[in-house]
Amino acid sequence: MSLARIARVIGIVAIFCIVGSLSVAALVSLLVVGLGASILQLIFSVADLDGFRSLVSIALWLLAFVAALAALLPSLGAGVVFALSAVYAGQNTIWMAWLAAAVGIAGFIGFGMFVQPSESSAVILPGVRSLTQALSLSILLAGIAVIPASLCWWFARPLHRGNVAS
Repeated sequence: MSLARIARVIGIVAIFCIVGSLSVAALVSLLVVGLGASILQLIFSVADLDGFRSLVSIALWLLAFVAALAALLPSLGAGVVFALSAVYAGQNTIWMAWLAAAVGIAGFIGFGMFVQPSESSAVILPGVRSLTQALSLSILLAGIAVIPASLCWWFARPLHRGNVAS
């Protein structure tokens, strides 16, 4: 194992962790704002609750932070899978990034099925109770993860396009 390959793997994993987490947070925030802004505006205007606008802004920032934190573990898993396949096997296409994201999500949900962190723990895992719930959650999250995985693949292109024989 050469030092250059190890450095490329570490770089790809770091890109997946940072870009993946931030893009998931942005995507979740955009979905919440896009779907809920008109309803919230209607509630504010009807009930005359203009004082709560700053509270909603704080809640949106908190949601983005928690979404980024929750996406960190699946992003790490996807980054490791993609980095190893891109650097050592030469499989660096975009569908491999999507497959790596699906593997990261499946590992995250599988981990959540068997590990129940205590209430004082900072670990964010889904509370999955059945196999059908795990499958539906996996499909939903994999659909959402297509855009972040594509962004991670694009940002990591200089690292995974290197010569495999190096």
